[in-house]
Amino acid sequence: MAHERSVMMGQQVVRTVLVIAATVFLASLFGILTRPVGYLAAIWPANAILLGLMVRRPEFASAWGWGAAFAGYIAADLVTGGRLGITLWLTAANLAGVLAGYLCFRRLAADHRALRRPISVLYLFAVCVASAVAAALVGGWMSKQLFAADFIHGLELWFTSELVNTLVVLPMILTFPPRDAWRWPRLGFGRADLEHAAPALALLLSCMASGLIGGPGALAYPVPALLWCALTYGRFTTAAATAAVSAFLLVLVTGAVGPQVEAFAAINSTSSTRLGIALMALGPLTVASVNSARNEVLASLSLAVNHDGMTGVLSRRAFMRISRAILAKAARHRRSVTLLMFDIDNFKQINDGHGHQVGDEVLIMVAKVLDRELGAHGRLARIGGEEFAVVVADLSAESALALAERLRAAVEAAPQGEGAVVPFPISTCVGVSHMLVAPDGDPDHGLSLMLGLADGALYRAKSAGRNSVVSAAQAAIA
Repeated sequence: MAHERSVMMGQQVVRTVLVIAATVFLASLFGILTRPVGYLAAIWPANAILLGLMVRRPEFASAWGWGAAFAGYIAADLVTGGRLGITLWLTAANLAGVLAGYLCFRRLAADHRALRRPISVLYLFAVCVASAVAAALVGGWMSKQLFAADFIHGLELWFTSELVNTLVVLPMILTFPPRDAWRWPRLGFGRADLEHAAPALALLLSCMASGLIGGPGALAYPVPALLWCALTYGRFTTAAATAAVSAFLLVLVTGAVGPQVEAFAAINSTSSTRLGIALMALGPLTVASVNSARNEVLASLSLAVNHDGMTGVLSRRAFMRISRAILAKAARHRRSVTLLMFDIDNFKQINDGHGHQVGDEVLIMVAKVLDRELGAHGRLARIGGEEFAVVVADLSAESALALAERLRAAVEAAPQGEGAVVPFPISTCVGVSHMLVAPDGDPDHGLSLMLGLADGALYRAKSAGRNSVVSAAQAAIA
């Protein structure tokens, strides 16, 4: 066992070293390629990426992780012709900034680290400032050797460059969604698809205008489109769009690439312009964070209003609204609708004999079993004390009875005995109402009719000895 644990720890160390070293090396190479002669890199993503990785994955912030980062920085600079002495100093400045940012982030709550709250962006800004100060204090001493500037000017230039790059890249790393949350966008040309794509298209056009028109004012052209994106998309998408636009403007401003170097000649040597581009990114990020917090509140309110607080299934009000919508849709397409009503057998005796806490456990268990067995084929609700209801579209009368029997059997087969959530047998009665909806059918009248028929069938099932299924047609014959 100890040997296996040692092997697993060794494998984790190897993965950490490989991931950190490769990431820092590649990100540093990218930054070096954007470095104008006699100037700091126009875009230097390595520090922000390393900081984001260590914040998202604290196990990376080990001695091995820091050592791998050091190796990655050194290797990238040396393979591109850097001198060892300057390379070591630059690496020390990079690591000082990342370390300061990491120590600050450790004091923040998880919600703030993921930019889920409106004030989180201000915390992000404060952390980026601390990181930039630490990097500048170490790297500023190399100003004369790097770009023939005194310490004060070098300190200013290093601070703004580090702050700009961190503000641009870091939000994207912090909001990167986990693997199970990824959803490929649905591509289409319907009205909803075009409306969803409109903010991204507007952003692309505004960036093209900035590049073609030039001049200091062109830096602000993408702002309205970025705000539109923040109101339409999530935090990560907004952060990625903001990072892409900021990177484009930063490269344009520093004159590293592009035909508009002359158009920006009046501002490409000022730190204030670069800093202004980065600070501009705080606006869309704040809007996205506010929108995310608002959506979470709305989702919580919707859950409270539309779902039963104990079992988590739909509430009676939500079930009635959804059932009317299903009936209205069925009327337009002349399809069938099935309504099932469940009643837990002897529930009063369970409460009286075992206590209401056990009764609550029974309700929760029955809801879980029904919801699991039903899957995505219908909608489940708790409509009374021990009563549940299911509405399903497009079933035949035979399939409706088969579904009711399968759900009843699933409840009866739920785990029992010692160690089970409910240590005694549970059973239900089921009333089934099935109707082919007429094209001119009224949803309110149809729902009232189906509820009445299902309730009558349920009463007949309880009278027949419980733990049984009865359809409205069977109840009418009886």
